[in-house]
Amino acid sequence: MKQWIQERCAARPAELQLIGPDIYIQRRNIEAMEHEATEETPAYTEFLCESREITVTEYEMLKSIEEINTSHAIDEYTMQLVEMGVL
Repeated sequence: MKQWIQERCAARPAELQLIGPDIYIQRRNIEAMEHEATEETPAYTEFLCESREITVTEYEMLKSIEEINTSHAIDEYTMQLVEMGVL
């Protein structure tokens, strides 16, 4: 997993894009930036975001961590302590 870097895109990029065998580009904080026309260039929109390369395995691990319901785990642990008479 690499560090987040700033990326500029001409079209709205996908949040997750497979770019090679077992490698994704993951993007976050995608924002449109409007540019007004000037004498040299017409008006256009570009998209700014943060991106990084991440392996499929790393991505799946991060998703499984996000799915863990910590408050549920804490509640169950507290109930175990109450049942054991610790609390």
